[in-house]
Parts: sequence; C-alpha cells; structure tokens
Amino acid sequence: MNRFKSIVLAVAAALVATAYAVPAPTTSAASASLSIVPNKKYTIEPGRTINDKLTIRNLDAEQPLELTLRVVDFTFTDDGGTPKLLLDENEPQTTWSLKPYLNVPQTVSVPPRESQTVDMSVAMPQGIGGGSYYSAIVYSSGAPDGGNVGLSASGVTLAFVQVPGDVKEDLKLEKFGAYQQASGDNAGGYKYFNTNAPKSLAFTLKNSGNVVEAPVGSISLKHMFGREQIINDVNPNGSLALIGQSRTFVSCIKLKEQEVDFEGQQTQTKTCDDSGLWPGYYSAKLNLFYGQNGNRTQEINSDASFWYLPIWFILVLLALLSVVAFFIWRLVNKVQGKFGGPKVKKKSSRRR
Repeated sequence: MNRFKSIVLAVAAALVATAYAVPAPTTSAASASLSIVPNKKYTIEPGRTINDKLTIRNLDAEQPLELTLRVVDFTFTDDGGTPKLLLDENEPQTTWSLKPYLNVPQTVSVPPRESQTVDMSVAMPQGIGGGSYYSAIVYSSGAPDGGNVGLSASGVTLAFVQVPGDVKEDLKLEKFGAYQQASGDNAGGYKYFNTNAPKSLAFTLKNSGNVVEAPVGSISLKHMFGREQIINDVNPNGSLALIGQSRTFVSCIKLKEQEVDFEGQQTQTKTCDDSGLWPGYYSAKLNLFYGQNGNRTQEINSDASFWYLPIWFILVLLALLSVVAFFIWRLVNKVQGKFGGPKVKKKSSRRR
C-alpha cells in the first residue's frame, strides 16, 4: 500500500499541475497510456443528485488498461496550481470533502486504443450548507490492495461542486507586482528591480471563505513617459483559489498562442511572449472582481510599481553621465579661468 501511495502521488501531482487551472471539462489530461477528463464542475442544490459519465481512453496500441478508481480528498501544495492529494487511508476528511457524496465504479477495463464510458453520480444531502465541495478521482493500473501499479497509466480527475445558499466569500490581496516565473534553478517571485524585461504581472490572494473563487478583472500598466498597456483578462483559464489557500495568479503582459500536436490532434496553448517593455519606471493598477452567482459581486483594487533597467541600459546611462560630468568639469574650469583673474603670487619676505 505504501508503494501504491507514493507512486500515485508523484505521478498524479505532475499530471494535474495544470488540471484545476483549466475550467473547460472537454480538455484531456493524459499519461503515456491513459487519457481522462482533468476536471468536473457542477452546481447542485441540497437534496439533488447529478448523474454523469467518465470517459477513459487507452492510448496503448497493444495492452488493455485494468484500472482501479478511488476517491480521495485534496488540498494545495503551495501558492500555485498543483493539488496535494491526501492518499493516506487514515487521512482526516476535509471540511470541503466530496468523498461521501461522489460515487464511481471501483474498477474499469479499457481495450487497446479504445475508450470506455462509465457512470458516476454526485448526491448532495438535504440540509447541506452552501459552499464549495471537492475531491479527486484517482486512476491507477493496479489493485486497491497495493498490487502492481503501472506508472504509464495513472491520472486524476478533480471534481468540484458548488452548493447554492448562504456562503462566506472572503478574498484578501496579499501582494501585487511584476513577477518572475520559475525557470531552471531560479525560483519565481515578485521583483521590484528588474534587469530582464518582465514577461508577467501577478497578484496573490488569500481565500478565507468557504467557496473556491475564480477572480476576473484587468491590469493597467503604464510607463513613466505615458505609454500604457491593458491586460483585459487577468485569469483567462479560470484558475481557482482553493479554500484556505494563498493563490498566486500570473498574467502575461503579452500573450502568445500556439498550436501543439497531442496524440495527432492540434491543441491551442498559451504562453508569455516577450513583453517589449521599454526601460524605465512602471506603475500598475489592478482591478479585480469575484463572487458566486446569486451573491454580491465584490471588488479588489491595488497599485504597484517596479523598475526595468537592463544591464546595457545601465552601462549606456553611466557612460552618458560620465561624458556629461566631463564636459561640466571642463566648462567649470573654463569659466574659472576666464573670470577668476590671474593668480596672485605670494610675496616672499626677506630677512634683513
């Protein structure tokens, strides 16, 4: 069982790093042999049941998939989009757990290069309080008692349910500014002074409510000499701030869309392109909105600033300042020589 937990946790975390940042349930997440829907989202009133389907595709051309399905709770690992799966059988149930209400088959078999559709249901009990509830469906090619687990056939579907009613919505802004995304050995983070042109801005929100939140809004970015850029959609993927999470939302200053090939199908991806920023001082204004349907829309506003001074610009600036300083020195000496008059020699005294 320990082997099952450690392997599935490692693979699943990698597979769903972007899963719950993508709102559309038509996108597929896949390992080498398994293609699944990365998330499911529902709005269910107390006392109602939703029946749905899970479609599982076997990408292997030769071997069938013998899968075990299991519902587990999850929380967050950091301020990004990677869920932390709570795989321990003795793990306490979270306050937002969907495990008691989510029903899926325990096993499923999928022939090579074929898809299998299985039934699932979510039944919310009468009298349950309003808010967000979520858990994860873990797929693994091994027996639930800890048998052989195939690393090429593991994955996760995240399931979210919003229950209408009285809810507590509470997002607080913790930070806003220019943001350097993690790359190689360099950790990501906010930067006030930048020698490389920032490609993105970011804001960190603390969710102290009992519902997941997907804020929307815009950012206005203005150069010291008046050039202005607007980021009209700061959360294009509908990324979520989970309950209790401090979530950092990263927005590209200039967005680049490109097509990639996945299993013979063309898929659109979005990345941050070179921002094309001029050197200098920048100010930014953030205007955010959040709120569940039927509840009052709430607003968050903030200001930030940063410098972008590339090394070449600093060297050129120092060179120009040196030239200016030299000419000022020459001019001062010339003026002193013209208006200062001849130097008066000090008379020497002779002893008589």
